[in-house]
Amino acid sequence: ACTPTARSKRPSWVTGNNEPLSRHVLKGACGNILYSIMTKYILLLGLGILSFCAGAQERWAIKGNLTDLAVGRYSLGIEKEIQENWSVALDEDAISKDVFMESYHPWYPPQNARKKGVIVQPQVRWYPGGRGLKGSYVSLDGFAGYASYAMEDPLNGSIHIPEWTAMGASLHWGHQVSLGRFLLDGFAGCTWANEDQNSLYQESTALFPPPSGLRASGGLRLGLRMGN
Repeated sequence: ACTPTARSKRPSWVTGNNEPLSRHVLKGACGNILYSIMTKYILLLGLGILSFCAGAQERWAIKGNLTDLAVGRYSLGIEKEIQENWSVALDEDAISKDVFMESYHPWYPPQNARKKGVIVQPQVRWYPGGRGLKGSYVSLDGFAGYASYAMEDPLNGSIHIPEWTAMGASLHWGHQVSLGRFLLDGFAGCTWANEDQNSLYQESTALFPPPSGLRASGGLRLGLRMGN
């Protein structure tokens, strides 16, 4: 059997597994369009929830996740009291960070990339000790995310523009402290996640915690309480 021995033998108009360049570019454009649509509608959803909260009589809060900054994510969330000791929340994360991509195929050397995407995380909280937005709580979260990778050398890479998708759920115990109008919200628990990178390239990540499966999770949010 004949085995390719050099990258230079592939025509310049072919990428990955003999895929025409036009199809490679089309897939990248579709990914960018999907990212733009998701970003726009998630922003509109957040603005709609913010408008609803602003017109409500119950207490609500705007928050940011401080621990997300350490992993290249920028979070903005809203929590709204719906009953005496129940609340609902929605976090939206923008992903923007430099990553290192590796391939299991010898034709594709490692290279750097820029990862951009969004994560949406709805949440329900139960405060057993009193009113929502204050004290200890138990939360159940779900999340879904999408991102694409801008490769440093896109034509010297995978069959198509690498993409990342994720979905899962979390169960957390937390405690929220009220300092006047400011809120300090710490939480810890476990997360089950299912991540998929649909490409010959894979993002190089730490072995622990694992990107998929059950893992420990936690963080710290800083917020501003609104309403009564």
